[in-house]
Amino acid sequence: MPKHTKHSTPTLPENNKATSRRVSAKTWWWIGGTGAALVVVSGALCAVAYFSVGTKIVKGVLVAGQSVGGKQNLDATHLLEERWATFQEKAFQFQGGGRTMDILFTADAASEDELVLGVVDFNPATSVDAALSFGRRGSLWQQLRERTSGLLGRRHEMGTVTIATEQISETVIDRFSDLEQPATNARLSFTGDVPTVVASANGTTFDYASAVRRVIGLSRTLTVEPIVLSTIVDQPEILSSQQLSSLAVRDVPALLQRAPFTLKYGEKPWSIDAQKVKTLLGFAGTTAAPRLGFDVDATSAYLATIAPDVEVKAQNAKFSVVDGRVKEFQAGAVGKTLDVEATISAMQQTLIDQAQSTVTVVVQEDQPLTDTVATNNLGITELVAQATTNFKGSPSNRRFNLSYGAQLLNGLLIQPGTEFSLVTALGKIDGAHGWKPELVIKGSKITPEFGGGLCQVATTLFRTALNAGLPITERHNHSLRISYYEPPVGLDATIYEPKPDLRFSNDYTTPLLIQTQVDGNNLIFSFYGTKDGRVSDIPTPKVYNQVPIPATKNIEVDDLKPGEKECQAPGHPGADATATYTVTYADGRVNKQVFQSHYRAIGVICRVGKKAAPKPAATNTNTATTTNTNTQ
Repeated sequence: MPKHTKHSTPTLPENNKATSRRVSAKTWWWIGGTGAALVVVSGALCAVAYFSVGTKIVKGVLVAGQSVGGKQNLDATHLLEERWATFQEKAFQFQGGGRTMDILFTADAASEDELVLGVVDFNPATSVDAALSFGRRGSLWQQLRERTSGLLGRRHEMGTVTIATEQISETVIDRFSDLEQPATNARLSFTGDVPTVVASANGTTFDYASAVRRVIGLSRTLTVEPIVLSTIVDQPEILSSQQLSSLAVRDVPALLQRAPFTLKYGEKPWSIDAQKVKTLLGFAGTTAAPRLGFDVDATSAYLATIAPDVEVKAQNAKFSVVDGRVKEFQAGAVGKTLDVEATISAMQQTLIDQAQSTVTVVVQEDQPLTDTVATNNLGITELVAQATTNFKGSPSNRRFNLSYGAQLLNGLLIQPGTEFSLVTALGKIDGAHGWKPELVIKGSKITPEFGGGLCQVATTLFRTALNAGLPITERHNHSLRISYYEPPVGLDATIYEPKPDLRFSNDYTTPLLIQTQVDGNNLIFSFYGTKDGRVSDIPTPKVYNQVPIPATKNIEVDDLKPGEKECQAPGHPGADATATYTVTYADGRVNKQVFQSHYRAIGVICRVGKKAAPKPAATNTNTATTTNTNTQ
């Protein structure tokens, strides 16, 4: 038998082991060399990224969707100014239900009026400053990281485009809501005293939220395109069901037997008999848990008929100065408003759920802007500040509006430590509240809007506050230069309900009394109080970037006869203005505010009727044959 031998793992010769060690060493040398090379390359890239920027904006930086990387500050500013100017000439057009509506970014004034509703705001200069800061802010490591990121192709959006989404939404809803078909809940109907259930129905509404999101997306890149309002299903809150029919049969007769019911407020009662109750009944709750209740629309309409006997307008405390003394001529009074929603809820709970027969109308109190203050505690001893503007040449409605606005402000008291809002003080600006319309151009339309002339009230009040040395907390200049406020250029103020507003604070230790006066063509505002030693300095603003009035702009329209022309004049030159407002207090403190104003140039705007299309040339009907000859 042959001997069995043990098997063992073969061993390499000595020379093979050496070779293995040499290969391993080369590999490590290669890895180390590659790593070192990467470090060198990365370092070189970082060095290039850091030192190649110079005074230019870092690569990869965008402002309002526009690439400004690699550009100098002024070049980027001019580029964005042109883009912004082009954008402002356009409008967002909303389309829905066969209707279109344009929202202008800055409305063109029709005459010398200032009804401007800016819904998009952008400042090229400050946005370029933000772009220039990228790669130059923070630690050295942060700067290096940002500059390298831009060089490698990453995009970084800087600057800010401000969009008045609430104003846009409210405007679009106001313009298109009448085209909607609201859902209808299941409701009650009567044949004699027999109740039946009228079936619920779906409705349609517009997707306003989606439209506003589209506006935001477009505005961030200063892009304009039509926005189509999509429709969505509006579902009723209470659907038809057998349960509703059971409620009608079971609960309605018992409720009508308990009528009449009484609504009361103080000593004033209103009786609701069974026939009236039928017109107010409906269903409340939800489809899953319905109950007999009061129809919101019908009951709201009924409560509107009794509101005049309940509601009282809030009265502001007003004072007048006669022979240098303050005399109260109107005490402050709390206003009262009927709370419709809360009253319907109280009717539901009291008359139906609790089976009672009398319910109290719910009223909300409206506090006045200024309460009654004893005249001997006012501390109003002297004229603190005054300002005057001239409105010569104003049309009649403009004169009326600025006089009416001044009348509403006359005698108002601004308490120390409070902020004054001009929009709040003037209240609702519409025909129902006494204002008259003035014509403005919006796109190719000339339409009346209420409140033309109010900006003269705002400008006069602004300058009075400046002369009094008050801190200005909100101020907006007009988009156009208005002759009524010049000179100087750059110290005007515009308002438009609800925004923009003019606001300032009373940081005196005593109240300030507003006194207004219309003297010929002059609007005069005065603040009475007690001086505290402060000095207000308002140097003449610096005016630059002046632009002459552009050429006349003709807009073809269909509502004028061919060739007929309507022009709105005058044109307006453009400019920028800067004013530094300095207040030095008695204790040596100094407060400075800078008012920056930009006015765009606009030429005369003319609406011209489109010319009739030329008639087609007459054809020769006598030719029976046409010969076609081809020339090679």
